[in-house]
Amino acid sequence: MTVRKGASLEASTASPAAGAIVAALARAGTGLMFGVPGGGPNLDVVGAAEAAGLRFVLAHGETAATIMAATSADLTGAPGAVVVTRGPGLASAVNGIAHAALDRLPVVVIADTVADTRTSHQRIDQGALGRSVAKAAVTVTGPPTAARAVATALAAPPGPVIANMDNSAADEQRPRRMEDGVEAQTLRAYEDMAARAGRAILAEAVRAARRPVVLLGAGAIPRTAAVRDALNGRGIPALHTYRARGVLPDSGAEAAGLVTGGTMEWPLLSAADLIVGLGVDEAEMIPARWDYAAQTILVSGPGAPPARGWFTGATELSMPLTEALDVLAAGPEPDWPTDAGRAVRADSARRLAAAAVAAPGLLAPQQVIATARSCAPPEIIATVDAGAHMLVAMPLWEVPGPRLLLTSSGLATMGYALPAAIAAALCLPQIRGLPQTQGLPQTQGAPRVPVLAFTGDGGLGLTLAEIETAVRLSLRVIVIVFNDAALSLIKIKQKPAGHGGDEAVRYRPTSFAAAAAAMGAAGATVTSERELAAALADALARPGPTVIDAYVDPAGYPAVMDLSRGQAGRRSVPGISRANQATQMKERVQ
Repeated sequence: MTVRKGASLEASTASPAAGAIVAALARAGTGLMFGVPGGGPNLDVVGAAEAAGLRFVLAHGETAATIMAATSADLTGAPGAVVVTRGPGLASAVNGIAHAALDRLPVVVIADTVADTRTSHQRIDQGALGRSVAKAAVTVTGPPTAARAVATALAAPPGPVIANMDNSAADEQRPRRMEDGVEAQTLRAYEDMAARAGRAILAEAVRAARRPVVLLGAGAIPRTAAVRDALNGRGIPALHTYRARGVLPDSGAEAAGLVTGGTMEWPLLSAADLIVGLGVDEAEMIPARWDYAAQTILVSGPGAPPARGWFTGATELSMPLTEALDVLAAGPEPDWPTDAGRAVRADSARRLAAAAVAAPGLLAPQQVIATARSCAPPEIIATVDAGAHMLVAMPLWEVPGPRLLLTSSGLATMGYALPAAIAAALCLPQIRGLPQTQGLPQTQGAPRVPVLAFTGDGGLGLTLAEIETAVRLSLRVIVIVFNDAALSLIKIKQKPAGHGGDEAVRYRPTSFAAAAAAMGAAGATVTSERELAAALADALARPGPTVIDAYVDPAGYPAVMDLSRGQAGRRSVPGISRANQATQMKERVQ
C-alpha cells in the first residue's frame, strides 16, 4: 500500500474518526476497502481511504462486501475493511460478519451512527447487534479507539469487529498501555509449562502408537513448511479440514482427503490407534458424533478458539504446533500400508466418480469438477459456495498448496463464492510470493491466472448483481454455475410428505449466461464435457469475467451425500480397515 505524497492519514478528512480508522488500517497493512456507503460519514471514510492510498471497491450488497473483506484478510493476513451505513447497512452485513467470525478472519466493519439522540429513524442498537456476531463493537472517535478496533480484530483468535463511527464524543485520552513485565512473564511461564506438559503427553502417545493419523486444521496453515518437513515421507496419513486443504499437497502420499465430521474419513479413523489434531477448529466440524475408539489429542497454539467439546473424550494441549510436529517426526515408524493416505483418498475419489449420474443433455457434477480441473492451471484459486455441489467439489478439486481452495467453512453460507472470487482476483498481485504460492509458477506483472468460482443457482441468485462488480473492475473471474433450478442439498433432506414439496426447493429455470451478458460479462451455456472444456478455454484467454452456465443432473447427489455423511462412507478400504485386515489374516490361517 502506498500513501499519497504529502497526505496525513489522520488529517486527510474533516472527520477525525474517519481519518483515524483508515490510519489504523493502513498501519496494519490493509490495501483494499469494500463497501456500500450511505451518507456523509461513510463517504468521509471512503475519502480518507482514497487519500491514504487504500483502494475502495463498491459492491452491490453489504453481505457480499463483507465476504470480500473477509477473503482479503484470509489471503493477505492484513485486516479486511468494509464500509456500511447505519441501521439497514449494518443489519444487512450480519451474514458476512458471521462468516468472518466462524472462519476466524480479522475484519473491521466500519458503520456510521445516528448522532442525534432525538432521532429514531434508522436507529438500532448497533453495539448489541455487532456483539451478537462479532468479537467486539467499538465506538471510534479518534486514534486510540481506532487502533483498539484494529488490534482487537487481529488479536488471537482473529475475528470481525464493528467500528461504530461517532464524531460527537471525545476520544480516549489515556496513554497507550505499556506491557506489565510481571504479567507478561507470568503468562509466558504458564505457556511454557503447558507446552512442556503437552510435549510429554504427546510423546508418550506417539511412542505407543502404530497407526497414527493427523488432522490438519486452519491453524496449521501458517506452519505449512514445518508440516511438510515433518510429515512428507513419514507414512502418517493426514486428513485436512476444508480450510486447511493444501497444507500437504494433494499429490503427496500422506494427503488422505478431508475430515468434516462426516463418514468419508471413517476408513482411516476407525483403523487408527491415535488421532492427533493440529490447529483444528471445532467450527469446521458438521453436527455429528465423534465416536472413534482411538485416543484423540488436539494441539492448538496459544490464543486458539475455545473448544466446546465436539471431539468427545479428546485431550486438549496448548503448545506451538512446531513442537508437536517435532514429536511426530521423532516417533516410531507407522504400521500403515505404503501410501495409505493416497490409497484412501483415491478410494474416496473413485467412489464419488462412480456415483455420477447424467441424463442425456445434462452434466454430472463430478464431470464439471473433473473437466474444470483438467483445464485450469494448478495455481488457480477456486472458491466454492455452499450447496450439494460442494460435496463433490471439495474432495475432488486437487490443490498443490494452502488457500487455493476457499469456502465458507464455519458458517457454510450460500452466496460466498462470487464475492470471494472477486476479492481473490483483487488480491492476486499482493499474495504472489506468500506461503500459499511458494513453489508454484509465478506471474510477472499483471496476473495471467484468473480466479474460478463454483456456485449453485441458489447461491448465485443471492449475489447475482456482483457480476457487474467483476465487469466494472475488469476482473478475470470465471463463474461456473451448477444449474439444476433447485436447492438440491435441501431437497435431499426433504421428506415426501410434510416438507412443502417442490414449492419449498424448486426455482423456475433461469439462464445465468443471459443474465451475465446483460451485465456485460461473457456467458456460455454448456451441457457436455466438450462444451465445458471449450467454454473454459475461451474464459481462460479472456481479459474479463465469464459465467459458464452448466446444466447439471442432480440425480447423483443422494449417493454423494451417503458417501460423505451416511452409511456408505463407512466402507472397507483394502489394506486399511481393521475388519478387512482381520478377514485377510483369517483366510491366511485357514
